[in-house]
Amino acid sequence: MERVYLDKDDNIMTKKEVQLLPPEQLQKRSGVPVNILSTTDAIYESIADIMIETVLSKKGGKVTMILPVGPVGQYPVFTRKVKEKKVNCQNLWTFNMDEFLDRNGRTIPESHPMSFKGEMMKNFFNLIPAELRMPISQMFFPRHDNMEEINSTFDKHASEGVDLCLAGVGPEGHFAFNEDPNFRHVEVSEEEFLTDRTRLVLVNTSTVDMDALVASCGDRSDVPPFAVTIGPRDVLMAKRTEVIFFAGKFQRTALRETLFRKPTMRFPGSLLKLRRKKDGSLEPQNLTIWATPQEAGMVTSQTI
Repeated sequence: MERVYLDKDDNIMTKKEVQLLPPEQLQKRSGVPVNILSTTDAIYESIADIMIETVLSKKGGKVTMILPVGPVGQYPVFTRKVKEKKVNCQNLWTFNMDEFLDRNGRTIPESHPMSFKGEMMKNFFNLIPAELRMPISQMFFPRHDNMEEINSTFDKHASEGVDLCLAGVGPEGHFAFNEDPNFRHVEVSEEEFLTDRTRLVLVNTSTVDMDALVASCGDRSDVPPFAVTIGPRDVLMAKRTEVIFFAGKFQRTALRETLFRKPTMRFPGSLLKLRRKKDGSLEPQNLTIWATPQEAGMVTSQTI
């Protein structure tokens, strides 16, 4: 599989050059804003401020956001700021990126320790004061049995794209659970992938390993095997995207692939540099990368 790396002027870069580029050169060479803050807490403060600003900028009008579980540290900060500033969130409409499904393809219950809806309700939505909180009817969670409903809700409430999308990128390049769609006998063109909407997916081995390490103490058997995810079409239509790298050294390669890899479904995170307009054409995305020195450092190898 050919890998093409380009700087902001479309000059070809080698993989080694990308990996060994000093952190302070990432923005200059990529042309993408890269904010390297001292701690993840500082990143969460900044992302929460962006969420608050997005709500306030609409002056009471409808605000739409795509929100991930991973990272989640910005949500308690957002709720604290909402309380302090008395920010009215009653016209906020949120779309969760994804959810795990069990071995039979059914949505795991909210009580499951790895339920994304359970996480969001407990550590985000229920922390917003009732008088400032949007109704649950404006919180959309993908399930195995509501995929068409999620798509029609995007069409109704965010037909030109959501106002703000927060995203992380995994080692295989996935955002939400959008991984390279080609596996075994399945062949998908890039044109098809870019039009994919809410759908069921098999969670790939590397993602299972990552989730096991960060969420279940290394127990791979505790990670559900399937997921439902919103697709590239609706993620890439966002009017503004903030990509957050927060999990340490193992995200260094993903950060640099996102910045410099020529946009490709083989590493979906690289597609976040593009915005898909309603007519299907592509333009540069209003994208910002966030990381600490742990994630932004050079890619090197060493013995354990």
